[in-house]
Amino acid sequence: MDKSANSDDEWEDNEGLDLHHVWAVIYRRKWSILTLASVVTLLTALAVYAMTPIYQATAIVHIQSEQANVVSIEEVYGIDSRSADYYNTQAEILKSRTIAAKVVDAHGAGAAQPSPSVKLSFDWRSLLPFKSPEPPGGPVKSDPRERQITAYLSGLTIEPIQRTQLVRLRYESPDPRLAATYANAHADAYIESILDARLSVTQSASSWMAKRVEELRSNLQDSEARLQAYREQERLMDAEGIQALPTLQINDLSARLVDARRRLSSARIAYLQVYGEGSGLIESVPAVIGNPAVQQFRQVQAQAEQKVAELAKRYGPKHPKMIAAQSELAEATENLEAQQRVVSGGIRAEYLAAQSEVRALEEELDAAKQQYQEVSRKGANLAELQREVDTNRQLYELFYSRMRETAQTGDLKSVNARVVQAAIVPRVPIKPRKKNIVMMALAFSLAAGIGAAFLLEQLTNTIRSASDIEEKIGLHLLGSVPMLGKRVRDRAATALFVQQEKEFGEAIRSIRTGLTLSDLDDPPKVILVTSSIVEEGKSTVAINLALAFAKVERVLLVDADMRRPSIARELNLDRNTPGLPELLASKAHLNKTITFRDDYNLEILKTGTIPPDPLELLSPGSFSRIMKTLRSTYDRIIIDSPPVLPVSDPVILSTHADSIVYVVKYDSTSIKQIKAGLQQLQRHHAPLAGIVLNKVDVRKAEKYGDLSYGDYYEYTEADARKERRTRHATAASL
Repeated sequence: MDKSANSDDEWEDNEGLDLHHVWAVIYRRKWSILTLASVVTLLTALAVYAMTPIYQATAIVHIQSEQANVVSIEEVYGIDSRSADYYNTQAEILKSRTIAAKVVDAHGAGAAQPSPSVKLSFDWRSLLPFKSPEPPGGPVKSDPRERQITAYLSGLTIEPIQRTQLVRLRYESPDPRLAATYANAHADAYIESILDARLSVTQSASSWMAKRVEELRSNLQDSEARLQAYREQERLMDAEGIQALPTLQINDLSARLVDARRRLSSARIAYLQVYGEGSGLIESVPAVIGNPAVQQFRQVQAQAEQKVAELAKRYGPKHPKMIAAQSELAEATENLEAQQRVVSGGIRAEYLAAQSEVRALEEELDAAKQQYQEVSRKGANLAELQREVDTNRQLYELFYSRMRETAQTGDLKSVNARVVQAAIVPRVPIKPRKKNIVMMALAFSLAAGIGAAFLLEQLTNTIRSASDIEEKIGLHLLGSVPMLGKRVRDRAATALFVQQEKEFGEAIRSIRTGLTLSDLDDPPKVILVTSSIVEEGKSTVAINLALAFAKVERVLLVDADMRRPSIARELNLDRNTPGLPELLASKAHLNKTITFRDDYNLEILKTGTIPPDPLELLSPGSFSRIMKTLRSTYDRIIIDSPPVLPVSDPVILSTHADSIVYVVKYDSTSIKQIKAGLQQLQRHHAPLAGIVLNKVDVRKAEKYGDLSYGDYYEYTEADARKERRTRHATAASL
């Protein structure tokens, strides 16, 4: 049992799709779906088998990636056959009207006649208030040959085979022999067109290249003449040799200038030490001190000073030896100073000479640079003229060789396409594929029928199952009351006691049990039964519910529908005696208005005379007082109320009820009406107990996924007796 339940849960919850519901929808509409599928399939089969069979013949053409050349002249044609665009181009050429025209012309004018069609004599454009403008020169007349070509192309299909150099050429025709003939003829016409195109291109190329070679020869001669004239004008022979001499001179002058500037820097330092503003004594200048002659004279002076000093110890200043020594010292000092002056003059002369040398080298270097620039300019002009001559000579030689190749291969017919598989006469038609079309029609019609079934299901705006109540209304189901049989519908008020309607009685008793168990601590004493609109069977439910309660309790059935009362009529009561209106108007006593049916153990407060304004009688004061008295007297009070939408009586009556049973007619009342009625009650906080689905078509409800009423209520008394006997036998054996 648990395993079965788990399987059902998996069946229903598979990826959020309720497969039970899907199957129920399909099963309910199965005959409509099957009828649609049968009709569509039959019509499709009739149409398909009436069609003319079409045969297809296929030829395969190989378009080589590289042409088989005798000499390399593919540049003449301007075609790069290795490009993917080349194959696309060839495929479009195969589809062209030019090749199609060759096939049509080769096989006669009647070979490609379009299929006959029925033309209507009525022209809808004559109904327009204006006329469509005609092209300049009047309408274009239809050319019969162009129509034949168009009809021929309608049967042709070109299909390149991916990642190969092959192309399928297919032709479709009602005549299988004609299809094969056209396929082969089209391939031959394509190859012939390539030959014609190559011959035409070769001839055009030869003529053009002859003119071009003559132009290039003239350009070459002109450029050579300009080159020679420039050489003679500038007396140039070798541009590289002319530019080499200034370069060597500039390098030598640059090296000499660097050395002269180094010497000038050293001479400037010595000159500034001697003649500068902050210069000291001349004998302290390093250049003077380091001079060999100055050092020699300084040594002589030092010896003379030493001699004077030694003689001064022994002789006086006027001693002849002393005077002679003093004279030698003065001479040595004078010679030293004279030599220092000579050295300082040499430093000045060296400095001025270094300046002159640097200046002269700089002037020579500038002159050399100017000469180099002049030579470079002449060399550049010469090189430009030489390049022009070389370019013209190359172009001339290239075109001259191509012209000779083209002239030699002008009569050679080589193509890069061939037929690798010729078309054969087909024996089986390619279309229509009758079986496939019929099966597809069956599948699509079944799918369309199922889609239409689900669309109709979504467009349904009524209640058909318990799940509809919970999902679309938001309340729970108190019970489902099955529709009564035709033979007992006139006894609907007492159907609870009809033996043939056991399922009806079980449903009423189930509702009674549900209301009783809804609140065990404070069970509802006053139960109001209402509906959205009329003819939903609320009175029948109210009467039978009261009869069910009356079996175990003291029950009062109140007919509060004072506009269209039905309880008195259904229970065969005297409608002329006082009832609820008279009681509310204080025209009759309570005891005079209540009727007791001892056969049902039921007391009834019917509607007597229909009042002109029932809503006024339901004023809070009088009705509340009566309800208070009735609550203290009866165990259960069942009130049959008018429908909610037409009048406001149920709203007032709901304020006196402990529980409200809302009756909905199965597959009849719209959800919009149900929600509108419930909203009116909920705005006044009415105690809604739930929904009773009335007049349920049991077999139809089974299709919508509700419980199998039929199988359940087929349990008869005989089955019960058989079960009791089995139970007693089992007990006896134990």
